[in-house]
Amino acid sequence: MTIALLAAFAMLWNDILGTLMVQAEARNRGVLAGVFDSLQWFAAICTTTISVTALQGHSLHEKVLVIILVSCANLTGSVIGVLVGKKLIKESA
Repeated sequence: MTIALLAAFAMLWNDILGTLMVQAEARNRGVLAGVFDSLQWFAAICTTTISVTALQGHSLHEKVLVIILVSCANLTGSVIGVLVGKKLIKESA
């Protein structure tokens, strides 16, 4: 369960940062987009490492749990990213 939660948490941050990156790009905020992209890379590496390690394991229960929780984190992270980006990322002058 802990591995699945860690993978989901990493994916949540990956999607939040990825959504913020896209919003920053769309609002002509290149440096901000680059910062989000760099931070997202760390979250993506964590997500991939944790998820692949779990999927290569021998526990079917853990594999299913990782897939379900990471999928839920995908949706939740995108929604949170949009909400945060609407408030924080403004068009550059």
